[in-house]
Amino acid sequence: MTTGWIIALIIIGILLLITASKSVTGPIRWLGFGVMQLVIGAILLFFTNLVGELASFHIPINPVTALLAGFLRLPGLAALIVIKLWVM
Repeated sequence: MTTGWIIALIIIGILLLITASKSVTGPIRWLGFGVMQLVIGAILLFFTNLVGELASFHIPINPVTALLAGFLRLPGLAALIVIKLWVM
C-alpha cells in the first residue's frame, strides 16, 4: 500500500469514529431539527402562496422566511403576512 492510501484510511477511520461518538449526536440532532422546521415552514409558505394567489398575494420562500414560519408555525406565518402588508 502506498502512503497516500494509508493516510486516507486513517482520516476516514477518524471521521467514522467521530460520527459514531456520542458528542456528535447532539449537534446532528439539532441540525436535523432545524432542517425539519425549514421544510415545515416551506410547506406552510407554499400553501399560503397557493391561497394568496386568489388575491395577488405572495410571500417569497427563502431560508429566512421558511425558518420563521417553521419555528413559529401559524403566529410566524401571521407575522410574515402582517409585515408584508405593512411594508407594501
